[in-house]
Amino acid sequence: MPNKKILFLLIVVDLIWTISAIVYDWEKILTAPIYLWSFILICPIFPLLLMISWIYIARGKSNQFLIAFAAIPSLIYFVAALLYYPTWMILNGFDILAFGQIFWVAVYGLQGIYLLNNFKIKNFPTIIVGLFLVASFAIQYFTKTFGLFDTTNFSPWLVKGEYLVLVIILISTSIVQMKRAK
Repeated sequence: MPNKKILFLLIVVDLIWTISAIVYDWEKILTAPIYLWSFILICPIFPLLLMISWIYIARGKSNQFLIAFAAIPSLIYFVAALLYYPTWMILNGFDILAFGQIFWVAVYGLQGIYLLNNFKIKNFPTIIVGLFLVASFAIQYFTKTFGLFDTTNFSPWLVKGEYLVLVIILISTSIVQMKRAK
């Protein structure tokens, strides 16, 4: 477990990222139906869940579902950022903001990796999170919200390919987690 200073730093960084993401995505958030928010709001939700997880851990507690919902999607969306932002920049031109967002997502993706490596998550929470993410991917695809990402100039096949890669990584991560839980 990280020491208290690092836990405090992670809590503050995740709080800043949550607030920044809400402010940055506010206009897009308001265009999405409220009933879809839990499925399409990526950047505000997962740093918030990480922050809450770190608060629990700092208090000597842990919650399997909370850690699973914080860690697994953070890892998956970190991989998504590594696929999405370079592709977006190839298709739309280099953008320093998009380049910087890779690092912001890496901040919470690496936290997810840390949690997955240091906490055994039981099978049931892993399966629930996996099903949630598959539903989230499907909802994003069919409503064309794509987690509020801009898919300007993306071919439909490219979007399908990126989602396929994410599902494969999700399945692989889930299998590894379930084997570790035994």
